Amino acid sequence: MRAADAAGSTLILANDPDADRCAVAEKNTNSGEWRVFTGDEIGIVLAAWVWDRTQTLPDFSSRKKEDHVMITTVVSSRMLRRIAQVEGFTYIETLTGFKYLGTSAETAVRNGKHFLFAYEDAIGYLPGPMSYDKDGIRTAAMLGEMASYLHAQDPPTTIAAYLASLYEKYGAFGTENRYFFCYDPDVMRTIFDSFRVANNGTFPRTLGQFKIKHIRDLTIGYDDEQPNGRPILPVSSSTQMITLTFEETMIDGTVYTGVATIRGSGTEPKLKYYVEAATDIQGGRAPAAFAGAKHAAKLMAGAVIEHILRPSQYGLAPPAD
Repeated sequence: MRAADAAGSTLILANDPDADRCAVAEKNTNSGEWRVFTGDEIGIVLAAWVWDRTQTLPDFSSRKKEDHVMITTVVSSRMLRRIAQVEGFTYIETLTGFKYLGTSAETAVRNGKHFLFAYEDAIGYLPGPMSYDKDGIRTAAMLGEMASYLHAQDPPTTIAAYLASLYEKYGAFGTENRYFFCYDPDVMRTIFDSFRVANNGTFPRTLGQFKIKHIRDLTIGYDDEQPNGRPILPVSSSTQMITLTFEETMIDGTVYTGVATIRGSGTEPKLKYYVEAATDIQGGRAPAAFAGAKHAAKLMAGAVIEHILRPSQYGLAPPAD
């Protein structure tokens, strides 16, 4: 940010050392503050940008919308699913990890579909079928192209403004993603098993002020949203993962939907939680609606921590930051 300020730049694109991930920050020229976008926010603006550009191609009208494919993971924002529902392209959801995203993208291409974009919340992006793994270099090039196009508009606009316009069109989505350290695998199992039997031997149907509409447990193979009660996604008894979908909830006069996923990391001693709240927007309220969705997500995450993770009881350690 110091280097960008010195150069008079309002946009930062950053790759990690092996360049498979890409991060973005944009300066608010009015306040002088930098906004670091989350992985989901970058994924959503890129997905919308790809869809906008795809529709300008000469052969777009000769294809069915549903033959175009975008992919994300179970712990990424469900805003991409909302966009797909509105626009008509095919949305695919996979387990976490680019081995699943890449395989799904390659399968779509082999089946004659037009794969457009895939992403995961951990700033990993896959634009187009040139390769089937996350690619920070091509992502940076695409972000630069998008930012240049937005800046060239009359009047000039920004990535933040583009994201706000997407909230206006598709609804505001706010996330609260974090983790606790859990160094004992037995404690990890106890936390998940205790939730599974917390309601007289069955899954609870409330979590604080939030009513639970659906439960998907990819450890034991349970999904009450499916007619047969079995998940569509792969089941693994060696990996702990539960997803809760909340009923519509009124918070400060606004109705929110919400989803929360808790899972054990496969590579680190972490118990991760991913929480998202969403609401429709009317009347140019994107900034306020986004702030409200973020607040609702924090409340939902608080319920997950208090009633499922219970860090004090189980000795879970928060991250230092």
